Amino acid sequence: MEKPQRALTCGDWKSFKRFFQEDTRALLETFDLTGNTAIHIAAMFKKHQLLKEFLEMLSPRDRWHALRRKSFLRSSLLHSVDTSVEVAEVVLNCEKELPLPPDDENDPREMEEKELPLLQIRNLMGETPIYKAAIDGNLKLLKFLTTQIADLEKHFHRNNDKVSILHAAVIAQRFEVALWLLKLRETQLDGTLAYEKDDNGCTCLQLLSTMPSVFCSGTQFGIVKQWIYDRIYNYLLPEFKYHEDEDDARTNDHIPTSDIEKGENSIKPHISEWDGINSLMKKKKKNMLAERLADVLVIRDNSWQKSFIHKQRTPKISPAILRSNVTKLVKQTEPSLEKQYTEQITHSNSEYTPLLLAAATGIVEIVEKLLELYPQVINHVSEDGLNMLHVAVMYRQREIYKIIKNIGAWQWLRYRLSTNGDSLLHQAGRTEFYKKRHKSGIAYQLQEELHWFHRVHEILPPYLVIHCNDDNLKAEDLFDKQHDTMLNDAEEWMKDTAQSCSTVAVLVATVVFAAAYTIPGGTYERGLPIFLSSPVFLFFTIMDVVALASSLASVVMFLSILTSPFEMQDFRKSLPRKLSVGFALLFFSLITTMLAFSATMLLTIRLQKDKWTSTLVYSAAFLPVAVFGLFQFPFMVAAKSVWMETKKTLAKVLPNSFKRCKSSKV
Repeated sequence: MEKPQRALTCGDWKSFKRFFQEDTRALLETFDLTGNTAIHIAAMFKKHQLLKEFLEMLSPRDRWHALRRKSFLRSSLLHSVDTSVEVAEVVLNCEKELPLPPDDENDPREMEEKELPLLQIRNLMGETPIYKAAIDGNLKLLKFLTTQIADLEKHFHRNNDKVSILHAAVIAQRFEVALWLLKLRETQLDGTLAYEKDDNGCTCLQLLSTMPSVFCSGTQFGIVKQWIYDRIYNYLLPEFKYHEDEDDARTNDHIPTSDIEKGENSIKPHISEWDGINSLMKKKKKNMLAERLADVLVIRDNSWQKSFIHKQRTPKISPAILRSNVTKLVKQTEPSLEKQYTEQITHSNSEYTPLLLAAATGIVEIVEKLLELYPQVINHVSEDGLNMLHVAVMYRQREIYKIIKNIGAWQWLRYRLSTNGDSLLHQAGRTEFYKKRHKSGIAYQLQEELHWFHRVHEILPPYLVIHCNDDNLKAEDLFDKQHDTMLNDAEEWMKDTAQSCSTVAVLVATVVFAAAYTIPGGTYERGLPIFLSSPVFLFFTIMDVVALASSLASVVMFLSILTSPFEMQDFRKSLPRKLSVGFALLFFSLITTMLAFSATMLLTIRLQKDKWTSTLVYSAAFLPVAVFGLFQFPFMVAAKSVWMETKKTLAKVLPNSFKRCKSSKV
């Protein structure tokens, strides 16, 4: 097989065909290590005409064996069909023309299946060709194969497990196939496919609720990509439709007819040259299909009706414990804490409804759809005493938390305690489910945790704030214990950052201080600068003074950080604010230093404005600032943080009459 293998590698199909024309018996021999024959290769590469010619070269007896010859994982010829309906037509037409199977000695396993049609033969995984087409996301082939068989019920499940064809399509993220299967099940079958559970006891909606990345709410890009992604919907509408027949067209009733009539030919030529936009379109299409599938599955979900709302714990107030003894108490209860939280982490997804799973993963689309269809779903409680607010707080899902607050459900959900006595504040203090977000340093991550803890603290009644769980730990004690390692890391990171930045700030101050005495162009005998009357010299003086002042101010800010006690509550406002202000001042001093340098170039070299050399010098002058701002310094984050803190402070200081006056003007 060296010659045909070499021809296949080079894509020389003429030589490949010529080899087997000269030796037709080689068509039944093994071609590669996976057990494929040349006929399997022709089917895999969608060469339906070549496949037809190969089959015609064989006698009826050999053709029967060739069609049922199995390769790796006992896959038949139809299992290897990828995207070509034409290949499937050739295989099935050839099967119809064959006489009865030959009655001679064969592989015993093959003899057991000789009476079965090709569409009913299963591979080693227990999958029929129809099941395999659904996993591969080949909707065209799936539609064709389902028209070739009367009883579809046998093809919707594997022999080896309880994973239905719909489960397999959802796991493989073939949402277009899943939607078509649901519709087929409703129109031709009994419509119970959406309610079936796999070996782990999960329905399709539960599986979908654990995939936040396939929804728009779980998709995150940079600024530019996000802007394109948000505006790509109109371009995607002509493509977001199923195929040929009228039944499929009815599944897209939400798409305006005018947009469909535009056709995809008017869109693709404009974007086909941009691979980045094409990838965003594919991502957007998957997100839209996932949302549509969720809408269909949510209508069929009634798991939330099984609620354990009657399991309500009584708040417990332990005797007062000195803070110095908290560490000792936590060490005593640490084994039970570890066991308790490990059991909760290892809970199967089947134990939680799609509502709680979607709240945990932050899938806004599923949560909003459930609340829209079934308002009472907000009161659902799991077996371990967790409601939707508990889960949102535990997993730091801000969007879900906002949804609950906007509908006012937090007013009665906040009182619930879990089966182990944890309140909402205990859930906010735990780090088992904490996921790092896009923060520039560990100190800002700790600040985010403290803000989250404080936000939950504000909505909790006072008696639950001092409530102790089954391990006699208040939420504050649990928070300190869980974030002890993060506190140490944040302290070390804060000190290292402050020391490094203070060194840079001192260096900038030294440079600009020396530049103030080394006046560009020199001075007269009486000490007056030669360029005193030049506006550029005035600009240089202002920039130099501002650079010196801002660099020295940043040094003061960084030194104040180094002398701080680094307590837990200092990381909520004080230390991150000082670091942000220090960052902003340091960055501003670098900008003004480079502006002073540019002014010096104008004064000493006297470049002309319309020359290319001036542009080159100016670009070189601002290059360090651009590189520093884009890759090394989170200036935008720091500036936004400072601005938001300033607004909050002003809102607290200003009188209410001033606020009402301002709002009335707006």
